[in-house]
Amino acid sequence: MKTSVKVDVSVHKPDELITLGDDIWKKHIELGEKSPLNGLNMETFVDNLNVAKAKRADAKRLHDQAELLNQQAGLSLGTDSTQNSKTTGTVYSTISSVRGILLGLYKGQEKKLSEWGFDVVISDVPQSTKAKPN
Repeated sequence: MKTSVKVDVSVHKPDELITLGDDIWKKHIELGEKSPLNGLNMETFVDNLNVAKAKRADAKRLHDQAELLNQQAGLSLGTDSTQNSKTTGTVYSTISSVRGILLGLYKGQEKKLSEWGFDVVISDVPQSTKAKPN
């Protein structure tokens, strides 16, 4: 009977690749002169492995920092999931007030809000036809 052997390398999962690299390095060191990997440049391997670990740690730290900064920006903008247009003191709240003031000031001339940076879309609304009683 024929058997099939498959040994996966998680090339698209960096943390698993690093763990595998660590395991290989440990076994290589444990075997010392008897390691079957002595013909490979294992010093470059471990150097690259250590660089990768450091870069991954930096990336995680920066990602966490970016997430926190984006959350803080969202709170200032008023776009956090706990906020809405009535959350006072936010950019969103103030813009909503500005829109309301300008709509009142430019009633019938709403296109003028585009001068203030608003995207104004004016379209005709079809008249509804009411059914005539028989």
